[in-house]
Amino acid sequence: MVSITVPENYGTVIAVALGGIPLLSWIQGIVVTSLRKPAKVRYPQHYATAEQCKENPAAHKFNSAQRAHGNLVENMPQTMLYMLVAGLKYPNATAALGTAWIVFRALYAHGYITSTKPNGLGRFNGGPFWLVQGALWGLAVFGVGWELLKF
Repeated sequence: MVSITVPENYGTVIAVALGGIPLLSWIQGIVVTSLRKPAKVRYPQHYATAEQCKENPAAHKFNSAQRAHGNLVENMPQTMLYMLVAGLKYPNATAALGTAWIVFRALYAHGYITSTKPNGLGRFNGGPFWLVQGALWGLAVFGVGWELLKF
């Protein structure tokens, strides 16, 4: 049997992982919703068509916001899990990395939506989120998980 002791400052990890990350998703969802009407993209259509984007620059902006939010949703679950596991041993580092992840994800979305760079290249303003996500993975797998293995 394995018992888990939660560190005293684990609440910070929970606040970032289960508070800050979903809050960012909610905010990005609001941005997508606010851009839908000017883009003239009706529900249930997920994206504007190529023709709509040619006719209406707002449609391209909507697509960029929708894709930035989609990418966030694709990366949220594992990042939150990495944080909840890594925070068991490294709560301060995990909370700091999680906060950095949120900042980089916000920069990613902002760059994707507002940049005039072609092909969504403005998203790379927040590209370091991949490094932070990798660090959280490493802390969770090697810092915590590896120690739980008993050979």
